[in-house]
Amino acid sequence: MWHLLSHRFAHINLGNLCISSGLALLVMAGPAFAMDQNLAGQSTLQKHIADDIQWIHAGEKEGLEPLKLGWLWAHLASNYQDSMEFEKSESAYNHALRLMEPLPDAQKDYAIVLDNLGSLYVMSGKFDDSERCRKRALAVRMRLGDALEVARGRAHLAEVYLGRHKFKDARQEANEAYTAMVALKEPEPSQVVAVLVTLIYSECELKQCKNAVDHARAALSYASDAKPVDVLALGQAHLALGYAEWRNGIKDNPDEEMREGIRIMRSQELPTHPYVLSAMEQYRIYLESEHRGPEAQEIAEQERTAAARPHDACPQCTVSVYGLR
Repeated sequence: MWHLLSHRFAHINLGNLCISSGLALLVMAGPAFAMDQNLAGQSTLQKHIADDIQWIHAGEKEGLEPLKLGWLWAHLASNYQDSMEFEKSESAYNHALRLMEPLPDAQKDYAIVLDNLGSLYVMSGKFDDSERCRKRALAVRMRLGDALEVARGRAHLAEVYLGRHKFKDARQEANEAYTAMVALKEPEPSQVVAVLVTLIYSECELKQCKNAVDHARAALSYASDAKPVDVLALGQAHLALGYAEWRNGIKDNPDEEMREGIRIMRSQELPTHPYVLSAMEQYRIYLESEHRGPEAQEIAEQERTAAARPHDACPQCTVSVYGLR
């Protein structure tokens, strides 16, 4: 069993589990939309979850070291989050955190898991809990002294401030994070795009839309040049550019950019994925502002149809002790 568990760890990278970036579009749309999985996708996720549980039981039986067991719990939490089983995801994150917190060599991973728990709270509209998680994660990163990780932590905190309508705080944290990422040559373009999107929306809310347009064009450049292309980041960049241009009074291009962003997201995600629904809401508000009532009503009807589908909105999610620190 030990060699099988070792093989399992070769496929678990907590860096790849860092799912907290890129939520700016969701938080601007208010509480996250529920996601309705198709049967094939849901079946695959449930298979991954069953495998994770099996590995955890095997690790506990074999006396696996706490850090590796924490990785397994974090992986399970991520899969539960993808399947919109928020209560189970929160419980699994807390298992991982309890295992990692006392381990000096696990503090970087501990901060990543805290950030991911923060993303769970963002998706369920619990911004107070998300802010506590992300502030604590940032404090851990600052103590470790990794400048790039600190920049990522500031970017994640900025998303929460945006969701809480603390636009000045969001702009400040996002701007500092972006400046640091550029100076440190952030290797993951999607991280840069995510922090720029947060910066763009916060600047527009502070009536600094000219700066937002410049940053949106930079975000689209980062997303377009990435190899391989992160399609969700590319879709968000198009939407952010359309939003910034619209708020800046530009008449022709915003419609094209928003529709392209929605097209890209729909090509990769289900029509009821939270990113797709948030993009549609932004586009509907734009259409209403342009007095294009029939088109706006058509988008609104699509939103209502999606919202009426069965979903797991996690009304019973408990409050984590880590969210209350």
